[in-house]
Amino acid sequence: MNTFDAIFSRRSIKHYLNEKLEWDVIANILDFANNLPMLIEGIAVEFKLVSNIETKQGFRGPFSMKAPYYLCISSEEKEDYLLNAGYLMQQLNLYMVSKGIATCFVIGDPGHNLKSNMKYKYVVALAFGKTSSPLYRDSSEANRLPEKDVIVYKEEVSSDIKQVLTAARLAPSSYNSQPWRFVVYKNRIHVFTKKNTLITKALDFSKMVDMGIMLANLLLAADELWVDVTLNKSETLKTKQFHSNEYIRTIAIG
Repeated sequence: MNTFDAIFSRRSIKHYLNEKLEWDVIANILDFANNLPMLIEGIAVEFKLVSNIETKQGFRGPFSMKAPYYLCISSEEKEDYLLNAGYLMQQLNLYMVSKGIATCFVIGDPGHNLKSNMKYKYVVALAFGKTSSPLYRDSSEANRLPEKDVIVYKEEVSSDIKQVLTAARLAPSSYNSQPWRFVVYKNRIHVFTKKNTLITKALDFSKMVDMGIMLANLLLAADELWVDVTLNKSETLKTKQFHSNEYIRTIAIG
């Protein structure tokens, strides 16, 4: 299995065995992390491995989970740093899944002691380790919104573009909120995120991380399928006000 296959078959695992991974497996994960391509160049990040086996250093909060390991990312607070962090962490997520390692994004807070040892602002973490739960499932079993609810096709597109969009829709998100929306033409995909209500404004932080996670799926799938894409911003759309959505990026095709 490669990372592209993992997009369609991965499951978020909530229950882990309290068992160590071999050190060479851990070392390969850290090496992969430190050589990842950035979505946004010029943003410094730090990956921090947390072992929860010998000493409990777990995350807190009602949505946290107990896992043998966590991999955290902290980042400089520059424009689009949340998109960049989500993009990097999803690549790590898919890499680990492709190697048979159970994973799940962590919503809970790492607590003061862990955060104080991070170089930059804490963004998000992956729980990972061994599990007795099934690692994989068919993509049809994923609880995702119907295509018609998140994609508007303005023109007919190829089957490869549709598969790229399917990969994007399968991305994990906080509380399975699936905030992404797409307007699709033959030569471009406009990417939007659904605006949060006043009540859910606190979720804006995690929403932008989720959008970065989704972009990792989309761009990885495009690369696998030999679809030539470029990520950019439309100055016109960037300044335009939309009632329900916020413009994020445009994917130029070809």
